[in-house]
Amino acid sequence: MELLVLAAVIGLFNSDPVVEFVREGNGNPVYKFAYVEDCETGKRDSGFALAPTGSVVLKQVNRDGTIGNVCER
Repeated sequence: MELLVLAAVIGLFNSDPVVEFVREGNGNPVYKFAYVEDCETGKRDSGFALAPTGSVVLKQVNRDGTIGNVCER
């Protein structure tokens, strides 16, 4: 069971959307819960949205501590 979970995590972190999310992020490892429905993975004016299930659950906190809009075009 542990091997299956590990394989799933490795597969997820090597996927193109996750690689792009890491590249587009601000490098700040702090996130806040911000649930937004009807959002697709991709670059937005508000940053890169990682929404593999069609919704966003976490928002990366800006360097100044603020949290911007989520999934805004």
